[in-house]
Amino acid sequence: MSRFELKVVGALVLIAIIPLVASVILVGQVIKVSDSVTEGRNKRMLAPLKDAADAYRTLFAATKRGFRLEAQLIALDPDLRVAAEHQDGLRLRKRLKRLVEGVDELGRVVVRNKDAKELIRIDRSDIFPAAKYRDLVLTLPLGTGAKLEFTFYTANAPFDQFQALDRAQRLSVNIDRLRGELANSYRVAFFVMFAAVLLIATGLGIFIARRTTRRVSNLASATRRVAGGHLDIRVEPKGSDEIGVLEEAFNDMVSQLRDSQDRITYLEKIGAWQEIARRLAHEIKNPLTPIQLAIQQVHKGYKGDDDKFGRQLNDARDIITEEVDGLRRLVHAFSAFAKLPTVRPENLEFNAVVDDFIKSHGELAEKGGLQWTPMTEHCVVSVDRMMMKQLLFNLVENAVQAAEGVGQTTLVVVLTAIIDRARGSLVVELADNGPGIARETAPRVFDPYYTTKDEGTGLGLAIVKKIILEHGGTVDVESPPTGGSRFRLALPLVNKL
Repeated sequence: MSRFELKVVGALVLIAIIPLVASVILVGQVIKVSDSVTEGRNKRMLAPLKDAADAYRTLFAATKRGFRLEAQLIALDPDLRVAAEHQDGLRLRKRLKRLVEGVDELGRVVVRNKDAKELIRIDRSDIFPAAKYRDLVLTLPLGTGAKLEFTFYTANAPFDQFQALDRAQRLSVNIDRLRGELANSYRVAFFVMFAAVLLIATGLGIFIARRTTRRVSNLASATRRVAGGHLDIRVEPKGSDEIGVLEEAFNDMVSQLRDSQDRITYLEKIGAWQEIARRLAHEIKNPLTPIQLAIQQVHKGYKGDDDKFGRQLNDARDIITEEVDGLRRLVHAFSAFAKLPTVRPENLEFNAVVDDFIKSHGELAEKGGLQWTPMTEHCVVSVDRMMMKQLLFNLVENAVQAAEGVGQTTLVVVLTAIIDRARGSLVVELADNGPGIARETAPRVFDPYYTTKDEGTGLGLAIVKKIILEHGGTVDVESPPTGGSRFRLALPLVNKL
């Protein structure tokens, strides 16, 4: 484990332990105060609870004795016994009914013979609902073999209250015993919590520290590879924290470095090709005039009468003159490419730049069916007016030549421009309905001298890219699914806000 990881783990463990230790001390004091208060309260409550429970027990015993006495008085009634001995049911019912009239708590009386067969029943238990009353059954002998079965009812409330008092009394008795167990339980719980927090804090610290150090190590490794020239490196952001922001910034930096390197490489390549173009123009230009003069002199000096040779000489003169003119155009193109001026930017309204191009090259704009809707928003870019006009000229001319190459007679070139505030740039798109650019050739269209046209020099789009790069912008091309081609240029804004 590295020193950084140890520091992170130690800090997390310390942060977790300090409040836990403070909680242990605070809870210990709370337990002491609680024990003291509880002990005094239990002592004050225990004696009244015991007295109340004893009073209820006395009440229940008295109630039971009263019920038994009432039952004995009924069972010892002489008339009732005589009626039972003679098994006079009518008299027995009449007398028993009279005897129970004054006993309010008696809900049911049953007379059974010696075989336990029910002879008479007086039942008024329906006035004692089970939810509010409980019963007490007493059985007493009545004469020879007969028995009286009494069911007395008493209210549930005193019994419920007695049970509540009994529970309170038992609880008070057990509180003293539970206090010690509770304190030990708290100590065990805090010890377990302490161990768990320590373990979690340590594990979390190791996880956070190693995750952080791993991401930092990845950044350091990627930085070393970038320093070694590998500009295709990208770090995958793994969060939105500060390190995640650093990872995004690293990727942006590498992307900018790659763009800058590509820009420098391309400009260096263009510079080398410009030197080659300058030399080729010089080497080709010198012999063109002597060649043309020589064929003209030979043609003018021939005075013979050989018609066949005369026709051959005429054909040779025409061919040589045509090829010389072609070479002169090529020399002109090479010279123009080799003499591209240095960018001298000035702050210009983009609408004015486009309008100036259309006025200067109205014939080409009309031939290309150029459609341009001026921007409604004020937009100032720092550009070289002449070179931007050259850029637009090359793009429109490229579309026109591509359409002529396939015999297309109706060409439409749409020029649009929008402001991308997020990137602080002006995005210019030039789309046409021409034959488009094949997918396999698209990466090479900006290379010098690469062309798919029979009479092209392959310098037009190379000049476009050189101009846009020297303005600090970007350019790319694509072939939309609907056909044609679309060039997209981005130029830095002057008023970015």
